[in-house]
Amino acid sequence: MKHLLNKVDPVSRRSILKGIAAGCFSMNIIDSLNAAQEEAVIAAGGVGGKAKSVIFINVKGGMSHVDSFDIKETNKDAFKASAPIKTSADGIRIGKYFPGIAKHMHKFAVINSMSSTQGAHNEAQYLTLTSYEKRGTVVHPNFGAWVNMLSPTKTDIPNYIKTSTKRLGAGFFPSRTAALPVANPTQGLEYVKRYSEITAKSFDSRFSLMQKINKEFANRFSSRTSNAYNEVYDDAVKLMNSKDLEVFDLSKEKQATREAYAKVTYVSPKKDKKDKKEKKGSGPLSKIGCSCLLARRLVEKGVRFIEVEHDGWDHHYGIYEDFPEEAPELDQAVSALLADLSSRGLLESTLVVFSTEFGRSAQLNSRGGRNHAPAAYTCMLAGGGVKGGQKYGKTDDQGNRVIENKVKVRDFNATIAYAMGLPLKHEFMNKEGRPFTIADKGKPITAIF
Repeated sequence: MKHLLNKVDPVSRRSILKGIAAGCFSMNIIDSLNAAQEEAVIAAGGVGGKAKSVIFINVKGGMSHVDSFDIKETNKDAFKASAPIKTSADGIRIGKYFPGIAKHMHKFAVINSMSSTQGAHNEAQYLTLTSYEKRGTVVHPNFGAWVNMLSPTKTDIPNYIKTSTKRLGAGFFPSRTAALPVANPTQGLEYVKRYSEITAKSFDSRFSLMQKINKEFANRFSSRTSNAYNEVYDDAVKLMNSKDLEVFDLSKEKQATREAYAKVTYVSPKKDKKDKKEKKGSGPLSKIGCSCLLARRLVEKGVRFIEVEHDGWDHHYGIYEDFPEEAPELDQAVSALLADLSSRGLLESTLVVFSTEFGRSAQLNSRGGRNHAPAAYTCMLAGGGVKGGQKYGKTDDQGNRVIENKVKVRDFNATIAYAMGLPLKHEFMNKEGRPFTIADKGKPITAIF
């Protein structure tokens, strides 16, 4: 079977169903392909990969590549302000704002030749997460939703977890393929406990009634959507009663481990007028640090795709005032994650993706910031069979444009799919009958493996 049809028929639900559902729980649960579909995926020619899991670190806002991982000596302002430092990889220097990551650069393949067609945040993020340009008539699935469709779930936990509640990414796939959101990793997974006002007996009674109504409805109006809707609730109850839920409880980790990921010391570039010293201070545990710690715990449970976000990199104004404020928590979280995965023997089977939607202009603007620049930027990969300590691609002497081995977004995502052993040419159809693949027509960068 070349094409797997995934059509969603509109189904109208009675208000009584909504009431029962609201009284029981509210969550997104995902299921996987059935056995026949799994066989079709294998037959489609999946490529063997070492990455059993992916941790996708989405650095939102467009990180300045010329101040982080592609600093040019001839770009005077960036070279002076960001003062590149030596790293653990021979011949690779990065901005001084990332001393923690510098110790792990021998694990990274640095893709300096990324290039996007989208220069606005929403459109560029959409392309980053789906491999497709935004269209008014089609909503494409996120990469994680593709993982759900192409990978069997081996535990009670879904295969796609996202530490955000924005755009859960099912697209034209069934809604159960969307991400399971963890809005705040320090508070665990929401809506998985029975409401305190509802006894176990009352809960079971309501759920039994709902199942009867669903069965009667399905007998009269059976459709793919109604069946999937029922499966959502069955899987929800399964997850609610699962011992695997403890993976979302970060208090199970030692305090020292939590702090290694997320207790950050910030250094302000502004001098104190009285003693002329740099200001230092520790804030609460950072969200990105806790998200990365949760991601490691989920990898240990066999979850295949975990997406974490770090926002705040849209530096149109005063970039050298903001960088020292933004970089420490990201640097600490990523470096702690790499150290932790390595010490546990998990890095070789886990692909860590460091991604941003576009770069920044090589020249400062009149406000001391940098404008959007999709023509050239940097992303990085570590683990999952990737050979570390290397650069791939090249930009010109200022960092304005790619001059060697251009990598499009769909190529980068195809590389992730390749590392995971997912079939790049396997097609799914939307309800209009148009075929789509996991990374559009992207070609993986096999040279970095």
